[in-house]
Amino acid sequence: MPPTIFLPAKPPTNNTRTNQRHGLIYFVCGNPGLVHYYTVFLECLRGMLDEFQDDPEEDKSRNRTVYDIYGRNLLGFSDDDHEPFVRGSNEPWDLDGQVEGIYRDVAARRIPSSPSSSHQQYQEPGQEDQDQQGRPYDLVILMGHSVGAYIALEVFHRHTKNPTHAPNLRLRHGFLLFPTLTHIAASPSGRRVSLLRSIPHFEENAHLFAKSLLACLPYGVVLWVVKNLMGFTEQTARITADWLKSRDGVWQAIHLGLSELRTICEEKWEEELWTATAEDEEGDVDGYEYYHGDETTEENDDDDGGGGVGGKGRQIPKFFIFYGKHDHWVANHLRDAFIERRRENVKEGHTRIVVDEGDLPHAFCVKESEYLNLNLVNC
Repeated sequence: MPPTIFLPAKPPTNNTRTNQRHGLIYFVCGNPGLVHYYTVFLECLRGMLDEFQDDPEEDKSRNRTVYDIYGRNLLGFSDDDHEPFVRGSNEPWDLDGQVEGIYRDVAARRIPSSPSSSHQQYQEPGQEDQDQQGRPYDLVILMGHSVGAYIALEVFHRHTKNPTHAPNLRLRHGFLLFPTLTHIAASPSGRRVSLLRSIPHFEENAHLFAKSLLACLPYGVVLWVVKNLMGFTEQTARITADWLKSRDGVWQAIHLGLSELRTICEEKWEEELWTATAEDEEGDVDGYEYYHGDETTEENDDDDGGGGVGGKGRQIPKFFIFYGKHDHWVANHLRDAFIERRRENVKEGHTRIVVDEGDLPHAFCVKESEYLNLNLVNC
């Protein structure tokens, strides 16, 4: 089994309403796909949700939703989740394989039956209480970082095209953090990797060169370099050293990265994905009413990417996108072109886009997880 993080919602209190619903925030890693890079970030998010759950003012809303948080390694980054890779017969997962694997996994998530995560769900009149073990979540939010944002968006796309593939999966919102959605080869780092790809036989032998180099370095040396020269925290340095010295992890990362360069080019998603309203079957979510863009508000006229979020009767965006100010995996001019194409979606409230005004790095999770949570509040 791959490493996972599961942070369940707080146990219900005596005054918990019986119409409380149970949602899932499913986190998709970037590359390398190591979920424990995001431990601090997800724990901070858990704390924010718990504070929201305990807020007596928020408790007045008609339909409260509690959220579990779940994340796992991407496929192939754990040596014990697959047979050893072999060229030509059992190769690492490419980007499409990761999308399919994550789609299957998120569709398979069920509400666990345990004291820490057992809640009364929203029920139709006359519906009897039931054990929630094996019950699908009432709604799912996909949150992805870097290529994980691409994977999350592609899962939305495939599910929109064919919802019968996972009929019990109720996707509601997507949070895309430092997303690599188009033309990754045109980014500063993408251009450097593209130069290496021009070397004859580079793609098929890059993992062999990397593995040979790492084999010459003891684990302690790798750990020291990552922690002291690269500035990683103690925890993320150990995660990185374990990955670099693993049997197949580096090959998987290189294989996936090259697949990203080949696949993430022109924007591939139809307009309907961006214009679809994140409507909930029960009508309202946590006191916010959905509408279809036929009501003009002062907030909707603001050109700040906000989309009029945050009040009753206003559109709740389906997608929240957070870009870095200067992201070495994103070309700024192509990012700006993408934002311009989404301008109408932002105005109508379907999407909210924020560009960081500081210098938060693309790899925020290895050094500065706590800072991104402050920006998520504003999303």
